[in-house]
Amino acid sequence: MRAQLARLGAELGALDAQIGAAVARIEARVRAAQARAASAADLAALAGVTTAARAQATQLAGPVRAAQAAVAGVERQLTALRAQLDAALAAIEQDVVGQLEAARQPLAQAVDAARTVLDAIQGQVTSLTSGASTALAALGTQVATIRSTGDTLVNTLSSALATAVGAIKAIPVDALPEALAASARSAVTQAASAGTSALSSAASAAQQQIQPVVQQLTGVIDQARRTADQALATGKTGLLTQLATARQAVQSAARAVGTQSDTVISALETQLATQDQGMAATIQRLAAPAVTQAGQVVTTTSAALAQLVQRSEASVAAIEATLPRAGSR
Repeated sequence: MRAQLARLGAELGALDAQIGAAVARIEARVRAAQARAASAADLAALAGVTTAARAQATQLAGPVRAAQAAVAGVERQLTALRAQLDAALAAIEQDVVGQLEAARQPLAQAVDAARTVLDAIQGQVTSLTSGASTALAALGTQVATIRSTGDTLVNTLSSALATAVGAIKAIPVDALPEALAASARSAVTQAASAGTSALSSAASAAQQQIQPVVQQLTGVIDQARRTADQALATGKTGLLTQLATARQAVQSAARAVGTQSDTVISALETQLATQDQGMAATIQRLAAPAVTQAGQVVTTTSAALAQLVQRSEASVAAIEATLPRAGSR
């Protein structure tokens, strides 16, 4: 509609200029003819053509300028209406933004709460890991103690074996005379028996001591595993519960925000559509009369101006035909 009004305004302005140009052209031709006129009657007739042309031009210019004023008035009204619409849209936008912000706040609070839960869970995981590490560290200490006990048993066996071997090596069998060989063999046999007896005794003692050590080690390992497993299992259950609660809170808030946002946007679309329809009707009501009037004025005045120019030039031509030619005087 603004483009149509601008086009009509331009056409009316051009038509007004054409009226002035047509009158000026008629006046110029009349002045040229008056310079050749010899009688008062011819001069009066030519003056009458000018007067009539001016009068008709004034009549033609009146509706044109009235239509121009009407178009300009409608444009001013549309500008004011546009300003009102902009203000109304700004108010609607502010209201919608406020509603969406109000809907967003519960979601933001739920997300912040979930972030707090995650921070707390991180601390609990560290605590659980520390607890499991403590149990495993205790296991390591006991294993080290048991290993020390095992080292002692191994040293005992090694000592007994060294004693037996030393006793055997201490008998100088190769240096003994043949007569003493039998006694040497007897000594070797006795030393070997003593070493074997010592080894057997040490091995028996080691077996008796190792058995409870193995049982103790097995028990410590099982206990540490159960302690760690129990701590981790309990912690895992608590963590999962907290995470599920936080997730449900965020999901619920998100659904509520989505529903409320859809409602707000739907209401906004309806309101804008209603306002758009009302604006279109108002613009049509304001502009239609001026547009119709301007269109009629352009059409009618253009035709009337053409007739004015044609009649005036014909009148001047008729008078010129009766005047003496230039240089014939």
